[in-house]
Amino acid sequence: MPRMKVKQHEESQIIYTPDHWDLLNSIRSRAIEVTQAFARHGFDTLTYGSIARGDVKPTSDIDIILTTLIPSYRVELILDEIPFPLISKKLIQATPNDVIKAHFELEGEICLTLLLTDFTSMPFEFYKFGGALSFNQLQDNIRVPGVDKRLVLIQPTETGHVERSIENNAHLIAKVVGVSASMVSQRMRVLTRRDKVGRTGVFLNHSLALSENIEETLRNLARKNPMIRRRLNR
Repeated sequence: MPRMKVKQHEESQIIYTPDHWDLLNSIRSRAIEVTQAFARHGFDTLTYGSIARGDVKPTSDIDIILTTLIPSYRVELILDEIPFPLISKKLIQATPNDVIKAHFELEGEICLTLLLTDFTSMPFEFYKFGGALSFNQLQDNIRVPGVDKRLVLIQPTETGHVERSIENNAHLIAKVVGVSASMVSQRMRVLTRRDKVGRTGVFLNHSLALSENIEETLRNLARKNPMIRRRLNR
């Protein structure tokens, strides 16, 4: 059962059970296998979300993003070195002005994100807002604070974590999580609106066959869509 939303100024102490620690260790071991493969080739990653904070569930995904722009064929060659087969590939862009990304979905509930364009502003703060770990931090079994989709701050403790509402606390949350106050305010607006009107979808969500080349497919889409073409040329 999902946790209830924490009311403003309310604080909750969550104590992890042995089963929870076992689940977290199991999920992190899969993440390490993926990120280690890229680290061997000199590529940095961030592992983000509940796996970074520690508040995982049996249904939790393993979300990883490569922090450098590299050709997709190199990503696929490295993915061949790990024991989680590639299931699907997608091109994703949230809005016409947002970064264009490729999602590689692997067995084991793993999603690896490759950037295809640069960030327009606040690089990687979106991921750090929810909690994000470098490869070394992941290996060292570190947990970091971050904000979940309920707009609740998760702060790890030795026995579990503390939950706090972030309403009207943008500057304090920015300091705790390590991002700008503007990013906190932006994410609060987006997630609050999503609670009221629901998820509105994304500008680009294009599935590819496993044999298709990501960059070539993106160029073909750009020829047909001036907004994608404009983003690529920026």
